[in-house]
Parts: sequence; structure tokens; C-alpha cells
Amino acid sequence: MQSFLFFLIVALPGFCKAQVEIFGLSFWDSPKLEIYELDNHLSKEKNFLATVEPDSMGIFKTLIELNEISTLQICDEQRCGFIYAQPKTRYLIELPYDNNLENYNETQREIELFFYKLDSNDINYQILGFEAWMDNYLADIYPLKDIKSNEFIIKIMEFKNEAARVYENIENPFLLNYIKYSIGLTIDNFSIVGGPSKEDKYDFYLQNDTIDYSQPKLIEYAQQFYQAYEAQVNQLIGQEINYAFAASNASQLISALMKDPYIYNQNWAEFVALELILAYDQQNRIEKQQSIKMLEDLSFYGQQPGLRKAAAYFLKSKNKLSNGQYLQRGHLEKDLGLLLNQDELLYLHHYVPGNQKCINEMEALKRFVARYNGKVQVISFFSDEIQWTNADNKAFEAVTWQRTILPKTDTLWELLDWGAAPGYVLTDENLKILELNALGPLPNARTQTIDLTIQQYLSNH
Repeated sequence: MQSFLFFLIVALPGFCKAQVEIFGLSFWDSPKLEIYELDNHLSKEKNFLATVEPDSMGIFKTLIELNEISTLQICDEQRCGFIYAQPKTRYLIELPYDNNLENYNETQREIELFFYKLDSNDINYQILGFEAWMDNYLADIYPLKDIKSNEFIIKIMEFKNEAARVYENIENPFLLNYIKYSIGLTIDNFSIVGGPSKEDKYDFYLQNDTIDYSQPKLIEYAQQFYQAYEAQVNQLIGQEINYAFAASNASQLISALMKDPYIYNQNWAEFVALELILAYDQQNRIEKQQSIKMLEDLSFYGQQPGLRKAAAYFLKSKNKLSNGQYLQRGHLEKDLGLLLNQDELLYLHHYVPGNQKCINEMEALKRFVARYNGKVQVISFFSDEIQWTNADNKAFEAVTWQRTILPKTDTLWELLDWGAAPGYVLTDENLKILELNALGPLPNARTQTIDLTIQQYLSNH
């Protein structure tokens, strides 16, 4: 491995200082990797940057234009790893072999990436060094927490003072904020007599005029501090919060929150309002239309661009269809020109040209169609932005069901949340959605296929 890495290092071409260069070795069994930027750690929305295709040895390279330190994710359909990318920097990374895919549960898992030849001034090097120091220090003093709490507090203060001394000359705001809020999330978060009070934490960590949504630890700290905040306010403010939700009025909710002594200004009131709306929606304490109305108001009238962007992202998510709702027959038949069979279940298939997983599933899908002939209708959709290949032509040989181009501007992309592929949606005869993210014709990690759902439905109807 060492000689191979040496080869990677010496073989690198000239580096353009205006870009971030990522040169990697992938042990993931994926023909394509996608790179995203996460510039809003409240919404965690992924902004697509690039697609890379590792060669036969797993080697890939890409150039990314960045003007400031940013959080990047490198993903395939099953895994994601992240780095903090610093402008004018070259990164040598490894996507390590992952032997836990048998436990894969249909969501992308976070994988730790390996770095090589990190410069000591790089943000990743500095963060990893700080986290190792803090973790080791806490491991050494933690036994004192319950048996010698006074000594534990003294040790905590010594660490904070030492951290302040070590990093006092650092001018990198991203690193300083990362360290500050990491300490707040760990060292200052112990429940001990003599530890910092809620007022102390508020004064030190949240007295900011604005909120930097690109700072991961700041957002994480604020979410923790304001978690379930409706239970922490006084009775009068609590009543005003309830009135605001009853009226689906985001402005009224913000006004109520600004009366709390631990919410500094309207920016923070909007932040807490958004967190409460999402929590109330998840807990089914408000109706879907109420949350949509309030998210819509925040997305238009929020003071900070980061808050508006996050609210718009969550609004988009809430507008997606869910199980029990109906597809519009008119849109499918009139706008898209599809012929829908009467008295048959509908199985919508999202196919991405050139995607090996999509191609591999086609034979199973053909057997599925034959197995449920006259009972389940299959329609395949694919984007007009990706080129059709010879492999796709071969995969679709002898296909008898309808397939259609679905323009990227079509509302179905958003309504069905079709990002990964292959993707499936199962409806009943009346286009009522039975499963929005339906299983496929091939067994998943738990050996389940869509057959189980269909057989259960047919046996009950």
C-alpha cells in the first residue's frame, strides 16, 4: 500500500491554486461517485458539485472551485464520507473498504474517510488534532466526575484555559468556531454542580447578532440549547406560542419567542421558530397544511438568507407526496401521454441511463412484469438530461411496458422525491400511493422484495 500511495503522490499533475483538488482511491464498489457541498448545516441540503468515475484501480480526481472553507460530501448510493475542504489545497484521500453493507438499511451511511499527507495548517489536520486532544483529556479525567467533582471541574477549567492559550493566535474563524462550539457541546455540557449555568452558556455561546449556517458545530450547539424550547419558556410565552401555532402564524410565533430572555434577537427567534415548527410537525402536534403555511412564511420573510434557504428546503420536503395521497391521473394521462390500465396496481420505475444498478435490475423487473401480468402495470421514467447508452438498449430488449422521458422540470421529480435510482412507487388501482419508496424486484439486505407487499394487497382485495 505504501508504494502505491507513493505512486499516487508523485504522479499528481500540476496544481492550480485557484481550486481544491481531490485525488482519491476508492474501495467502494461503485462506478460513479457524487460530490456535494453542505453550506447550510440546519437543513443539511446537498448541493451537487461533480460526478467522478474511479478507474479500474479505484483512482479518481476532481477539481472543485471554492472561495472559503466548505463541508463536502463524497457519496455513492449507499455511503457518504465528508471532508472540510480548504481553498487552494490538494487532498489525498481513501474511501475505505466497507464490510457492513449487509446491515444496510436503505439510507446512506456515514463512512470515515482516510487522509494522506495532510498539511499541518490544513483545517482537517487542525480539527482532527483538537478532537484527539479533547477526547484523550476527557477520557483521563472522566473517572473524577462523580467521585471528585470539584477536582473534575478544576480539570475542565484547566483544559479550557489551555485551549484558549493554544489557539489564541489562530485567525481562521472556521477553526475557532469549531473549537469553541465543540467545547460547548462536550466539556461545558456535563451536568455537574458548579458547572456553567444556562445563563452562562447563553452569554458565551449565543450572543451573536447573526447566525453562520455554514458552521456545523455552532448550529449543532444552538439546536441542542433550544431543543424542545416550548417547555422552557414561561407560561405567558408558552400560551402565545400555542396561539401562534393555532393561527398558523409564523410572525406571531417569532414575536412570542423574542420575549424570552435567552433569545437574543429576531435572527435567533426565527431559528427557534423553525426548529419548533419542524418538531411540532414531526410529533403530529400540527397539521401538515399548518407547517407548510408557516414554513412558507419563513422561506419568504426570514431576515437571514441561511434561514430562508433552510425553510425553503424543508417546505419542499413537506410538499412531497406521502403514503395515502393520490397521484393526479390527469397529469399522467394528459400531460405525460401515458395509458393507464384499469383495475391494476401501478408500479412506477425510476431508471437512470448508464447506472449499473438500474441495468442489473432489469432482468428481475422483466420477470416481475410476467409474474403479475394483468394485475400490476409497470411504467419506467428516466430523465432527459442523461445520455442513453448501448447498455441501456440491451437492458430494455423485449420490454413491453411503457417507458417515458420525464423532463427535469416536471413536478413528479419533487413530489416523488426521486433522487437515488432505481426507485419505485406503488399505487393502488385508484392511484392512491401504497408505498412511496417501494422495494424493488431484487431482494434488499433483509431479503425483502416488492412481491411481499403486492401479495398482501392482492390477498386482501
